[in-house]
Amino acid sequence: MEKLIITAAVSGGEYVSRKDTPYVPKTVDEMVEEVVKSVEAGASIVHLHAKDPETGEAYSGDPNPVLKEYIKAIRDRIDVVINVTTGGGRVGNPVEVWDRLVKEKCLLGEEMMSLNMGTINRWADHPTGDVFLNTVPMIERWCGYMREAGVKPEHEVYDTGMINTCVKIAEKKIVPEPLHIQFVMVGRTGFLPTMKSLIYSLDQIPPTWTWSVCALGRNEIPMCTAAMIQGGHVRVGFEDNVFLRKGELAKSNADLVKKMTNIAKELERPIADPTETRKILGLKKR
Repeated sequence: MEKLIITAAVSGGEYVSRKDTPYVPKTVDEMVEEVVKSVEAGASIVHLHAKDPETGEAYSGDPNPVLKEYIKAIRDRIDVVINVTTGGGRVGNPVEVWDRLVKEKCLLGEEMMSLNMGTINRWADHPTGDVFLNTVPMIERWCGYMREAGVKPEHEVYDTGMINTCVKIAEKKIVPEPLHIQFVMVGRTGFLPTMKSLIYSLDQIPPTWTWSVCALGRNEIPMCTAAMIQGGHVRVGFEDNVFLRKGELAKSNADLVKKMTNIAKELERPIADPTETRKILGLKKR
């Protein structure tokens, strides 16, 4: 079984802000400190969204200058694989602007980018509406931008239809194999966070592909543990869950990473460092 890759989604993503927890980072310095603590705790990948430095909410303007600043500051402090979102900058902008932002984002110096492999219905209220739009032509273009820039996509899969999209883009050689899949076990309008859902999904992908799991709230630790047992990798952090245990806020993303490393130790699953992670995923250090 491969060494375990732990991703820390440190920024809180689009939904988590200081309204939810006082510990979510919002400034460049805070973001860097969260990354450093998470890596020291055992994470080898960090996943980033741009945040408003005043509120900790999702940055409402062009996210790329903010992300570029994060990346430079992180690189100056510590070695880690950096994974940034393809999202951000959507509110009030047409698809053509989203396209330009993604193309520019491929050149910020990260090694990976997350990419939702389809359009998603939302339950939660969101400034961009009830639907998160990612059409197949958009996905194919953005994968092409990443390939040209030497950035590896992390294919975010919310349901089985998105697995089929991954298979199709591999068949069309839009991205080189093996793909890296992240099963996003959020329930609601996607996968239920259950072992049955995970095992069914694993049966749909080639055994040569690498994969990871993330889940929301109280489902984060159980589903990540299930992934470890099945030989996959895991993502934890404030983007998905702000609680260390019921009623107790995690004071840092590192607390959630440490919880994963403790479970991995009990399962006798060694933890991959950034160098080993690059080898497992076929990444070039940037």
